[in-house]
Amino acid sequence: MKKLNELRFAVLGRIVYTDHFVKELSRKGFPKPVVIVSPDSEYRRDRRIFSNHGLFGDLENLENEGLCELHKYPTVNCKEVRDLLLRKRCNIAISINCRNIVKSPLIEFFDGNIFNVHDSYLPNERGGALVTWRILNNITTAGNTIHYLEEGVDTGPIVLRRKFNISKENPMPIDFLKAEYGNCKELLSEFTDLVLEDDIPSFPQDNDKSLYFPRLFTEVNGAIDWDWHVVHIERFIRAFGSPYPGAFSYFREKRVHILASSIDNLYDTGFHPFANGKIVTLLDDGRVRVVAGCKTMIIDKISVDGLEVEPADFFELRFSMYTPIDQLNDAKLHVPTTVEMNENES
Repeated sequence: MKKLNELRFAVLGRIVYTDHFVKELSRKGFPKPVVIVSPDSEYRRDRRIFSNHGLFGDLENLENEGLCELHKYPTVNCKEVRDLLLRKRCNIAISINCRNIVKSPLIEFFDGNIFNVHDSYLPNERGGALVTWRILNNITTAGNTIHYLEEGVDTGPIVLRRKFNISKENPMPIDFLKAEYGNCKELLSEFTDLVLEDDIPSFPQDNDKSLYFPRLFTEVNGAIDWDWHVVHIERFIRAFGSPYPGAFSYFREKRVHILASSIDNLYDTGFHPFANGKIVTLLDDGRVRVVAGCKTMIIDKISVDGLEVEPADFFELRFSMYTPIDQLNDAKLHVPTTVEMNENES
């Protein structure tokens, strides 16, 4: 069994959970961890979207306070990172929102003593964009997992899992993200206790029960098909809602992001599919009614060119919202990279 002062963590990646883990290591007397993150350009989008909700974190400030040693590399898989970790005598590692899939040389460097924090209750929901996928699939019970890291995507033996429930009706992604933060804090605290006790049990995942969902990019994958069932359209709009930019469609050649909507129960009769997308009412309170999935729904909030606009001031009767078929196809097929998601950020 190693003594506490002989256990030095390498922490790979950044999110607000990383900050909590660094503070937890300090509180429990571990040596100062070495934190490896990607260059700032890889986090432009995360910083913009999550900072206002307190979900991005501030590792630079923790380094200034002497709680960690921060290094930035394009990939954690390069020899320069392994040489650094060797010099710093890091002998245990954990990945928390690492931008790279960790390869075998780094796994072997830690002799398998490397772990990952995943934002689901594995083997359910391997992959990414899980808060969006949960809303799309109408899931309100979720969880987080710490598992041994392998080269496979979220496949390693499970060390700890912890569930949580979302009780809010019609939750947005931000509701899941905030719940995950609290859940991960508890999970990481429990994990450090296991490390201190030198007792880290695990059990294999049942691969045949696993589900994998890919990363999503709202600006491509968030294209609305007005021919879906109205329930699925409303759920789709919520799934790409706060803190994300909002699912999108077009009105008179202008891209419109729908930030909030609700199903309209005023009309029980179905409309012909030809009417889908048609703006049929400008409501006195500034919202609009649109035909969606042969029913009607209310558009509560929109943004155009990044600015929030009152729907009734923007939309006009007679005309329809639409999404070009090529963009609907791209939305289903496109799997984005983090480089793509950050390249248009300033």
